[in-house]
Amino acid sequence: MAEEEVAQTLFMFADPDPPVKRSRWRRLTESVRTKLRCEQDDPELRRKALVSKQGGYRVHSTGLSEHKRRFLADLYISLIDLPWRYAVAILFNAFLFSFLLFAVFWWLMGHNNGDFDNFGNPNHTACLMGVQGFAGSILFSIETQTTIGYGFAYPNPDCAGTLPLVYLQVVIGFIIETLMLGFIFVKVARPKYRAQTLLFSRHAVVCLENGQPCLQVRVGDLRKSHLLDASVTGMVVRKHSTPEGAYYPLYQSEVEFEANGMGDKIILMWPVILTHRITPESPLYDMRPSDLSAEKLEIILFLTGTVEATGEVCQARTSYVPREILWGHRFERIEEYDISHGRWHVDFSSFDDVIYCQNLRHSARELAQFKTSQPEGATGSNDPDEGKGEREEVKGAKGGKVKVERTLTDNEYYKRAMRLFRDKK
Repeated sequence: MAEEEVAQTLFMFADPDPPVKRSRWRRLTESVRTKLRCEQDDPELRRKALVSKQGGYRVHSTGLSEHKRRFLADLYISLIDLPWRYAVAILFNAFLFSFLLFAVFWWLMGHNNGDFDNFGNPNHTACLMGVQGFAGSILFSIETQTTIGYGFAYPNPDCAGTLPLVYLQVVIGFIIETLMLGFIFVKVARPKYRAQTLLFSRHAVVCLENGQPCLQVRVGDLRKSHLLDASVTGMVVRKHSTPEGAYYPLYQSEVEFEANGMGDKIILMWPVILTHRITPESPLYDMRPSDLSAEKLEIILFLTGTVEATGEVCQARTSYVPREILWGHRFERIEEYDISHGRWHVDFSSFDDVIYCQNLRHSARELAQFKTSQPEGATGSNDPDEGKGEREEVKGAKGGKVKVERTLTDNEYYKRAMRLFRDKK
């Protein structure tokens, strides 16, 4: 036992094993594998959707080499659309190129005049006072273009070409500063960043409202300055073929959403639920929950409005794939009236919460057939409330059975209609 303890003590205080030296190629291979593993774990990549949940387009275009001139014709917008790493690189390189270019001109002027060979000679009239070489020419170029003027180096106006070169550099520098700073400002202040404070629910739900199946999505605004004149547009992207043999893998169908009784106009003072009523004109009319596992479709929403602070138009986008659509659920209420403060309280922490409410396993077309198949005792009229009653036998005061009329609830009526439909099949 004592020998084992001594061996463990020696092992604990022994020198660690030297690190295994890996080749550069092996380290590169492992880093690539790690990156690919992280990309595979990314839930956004597993969605395989046309539009990401944050609203970015996931469509890659090829064969654009023949159309490069069109991008150069719209150079300013092309610069704004560049990623930030390229925008910052262009900003620094543009100023650096102008500084170096005019530094070469100033150096040539001083070199031709012999300023560097006669530096400090009181009998020599220099064109660049206080400049000793190319490094000093670079510093002088930066001071001239940025109008810093430290006071030690300055040009001699008696030399030919001094005034035109100063004028040219100041004007060109002013143009570069205006374009670059304006380009960066527009890129920072783009209204697309306003969409980051607009929230769409993580899932879409399908439920019955007023006896009609509806697709619902919740949307909210985090800011107190809300969008003006906001509206919503939706579409379903799925494959489509015609009897003539034309095939469209990405066929767009319009999906109309409404916010309560406001139509497609949205007032985002509080989170609202956007509703699409699945009518016979809807592209989702024949879709059942069991079809979503094999159906390849995507529901894309576009929320467009005017930013109150800047007056620019902003658009927020999101999409829902079949596995993100919950049937028989509805959104949980997050608005409560705060009596202590005398105002409404909205809990954004429960923004994505849903509750189970109905057992939906059929399409809107089948549910419409359930309604036409009225239960026993129905008169066949068009009154939606008619036929919802049933006669129930209860015991009377003297022990006899008396038939009374009882009104069925919507859930009981729905279950009875489904049972009747299955019996007919």
